[in-house]
Amino acid sequence: MAFTFEMLLTLSLMIFAIIGYSTRKFPIDAVSISVLGLLFLIFEIYPVDGISFDDFIAGFSNHGLLTVMALLVVAQGVYSTGILNTFVDNIMHLNRDLKTSKSTMLILLLLIVALFSSVMNNTPIIIIFIPLVSIIAEKMNLSISKALIPLSYAGILGGMTTLVGSSTNIIGAEVAKELGVNGINFFSVTIPGLAIAIPGIIFVIFILPKLMPKRNKTSTSLSSDQNKFIAQIEIDAESDLIGQQSISGKFEALPEMQILQIQRGEHSISAYQSTKIQKDDIIVVSADRKIIEVALIKYGEQLHPTLSDTDPFNFGEQDKNINTGEQILAEVLVSPDSRMAGRDLEESRFRKLTNCIVLGIKRSSRIYREQITDIVLEAGDVLLIQGSKNSISNLKDYPEVLLLDHTSTILPRKKFARRSLAIFLFTVITIATGIIPSVAAAMIGASAMLASRVLSAERAINSLNRHVFLTIVSMLALSHAIEATGLAEYGAFSMLNNIPESNPALILSILFLTVSVMTNFLTNNASAALFMPLGISLATSLNVDIVPFVITIILAANCSFATPYGYQTNLLVMAAGDYKFKHFIKGGIPLTIICWLAFTLFAPWYYNLY
Repeated sequence: MAFTFEMLLTLSLMIFAIIGYSTRKFPIDAVSISVLGLLFLIFEIYPVDGISFDDFIAGFSNHGLLTVMALLVVAQGVYSTGILNTFVDNIMHLNRDLKTSKSTMLILLLLIVALFSSVMNNTPIIIIFIPLVSIIAEKMNLSISKALIPLSYAGILGGMTTLVGSSTNIIGAEVAKELGVNGINFFSVTIPGLAIAIPGIIFVIFILPKLMPKRNKTSTSLSSDQNKFIAQIEIDAESDLIGQQSISGKFEALPEMQILQIQRGEHSISAYQSTKIQKDDIIVVSADRKIIEVALIKYGEQLHPTLSDTDPFNFGEQDKNINTGEQILAEVLVSPDSRMAGRDLEESRFRKLTNCIVLGIKRSSRIYREQITDIVLEAGDVLLIQGSKNSISNLKDYPEVLLLDHTSTILPRKKFARRSLAIFLFTVITIATGIIPSVAAAMIGASAMLASRVLSAERAINSLNRHVFLTIVSMLALSHAIEATGLAEYGAFSMLNNIPESNPALILSILFLTVSVMTNFLTNNASAALFMPLGISLATSLNVDIVPFVITIILAANCSFATPYGYQTNLLVMAAGDYKFKHFIKGGIPLTIICWLAFTLFAPWYYNLY
């Protein structure tokens, strides 16, 4: 088979894309757009039969891409209502009831991450579990750096087991469909995916932590009293804390909070006394921000301090509207010349003037053991506040405080949890059963998240990852060029000629290893799109079933373990665990080899290729 000039041009573009994505000297978006632009330019100058302008822009309406984008919105809807937080909180309670060891709890959390990752985007899952795994690791005196890379790898392995487990699976299946391969459904990757995921998870749980570095705890300063907020929980009639008993300044339901005082009417009770919580008690606590966020999801308005209604300038009807809409949690600093200094929260009328609720107060000089409504504010105090997006944004023009922009986070909308779960289950079930096309099911799910007010339009738009979008579009266009110019067929021909015995099982193993190496330097989506034409051409040349080769490309493209750039969850844990590049190599190469060997032994037998 002759190597043509058009093949050379396409191969040059392919090399350009690989270098651009792997070196990281240029933004991923710039590389993607450059690939698209060069494709338009080259094949306009050198026309090729079967390639047109429409073929390159077809990626923007690709069903797989639209499915991925819609599923990102659905996953964001689930994440935004705190369902996962509630589930994990119940697991933690179960753990305390069963008195399991902390190591067992860590293993359970990794398995839960893998399970969740099989049916939804794993990025929000990893975001939720990073602080939880950090807490578990600290309790078992395990360096956090021994836990977070395993967390990311567990999410990646779990994503291999269903079609919607990762965007790679969906894009790979869609590219194969466009190349004439049908029959890749929700569970097509499940059995071979489990054959890889099970030994991979065993390695991640029992061996990988031993390969990771042991670092001194970096959370010591973060957990010191100087970095904790004073907050209060006001017990209402329906509170889960009624009947709880304080033991040495702790409640079983609030294990990460230090109880400073229990206010009962006019009496102050030490938290170190054996005291059962009653209705209308006020519990003054000390905790870092993340713990207050978790408590806010569970206890809601019980963390909102009540202000006196005797002052006509303080709240009234406005208090009923302060919690409407999407809520933001942020921190503000009492400015040096603020008129709030020397006044308590009620006297400062902060809630009335800003429509924001103060949840906690942090002061570096000392820890107060009194209700935050009684603390006289000082310049330099940091206030943890809750409010709508507009209210928080307006604080930039409020002279009494300085808004710390980087501290703003969106609070889960717990009241929409049931409807978001129902929409999510509908989406997954309809895709799994094939009642309606996957793209239609995903679009309906995304639309339902918006129509039911689970997500605001802005948050839905923000959940759409432009890097994923542009990478997929450009790689779909390049993939079409690889197929149309005959480069894929030539690659398959050359590969088969250089292997003495054209054994399908051996070819499948080599293909898996090649893609699993390249996916660490490209992105997983780019790898699936780029190598799919080659896999299909190999199967055609060998005159065997194409489906095993499609599944091989999909699963191998997921094996982005050996670099932090291969998958976005690796980048998330890299910062949190203070990892270096070498740590991903140290853990990722053995895991890649395990996945390759497991697939090499299982797939040929499963697909009857021996």
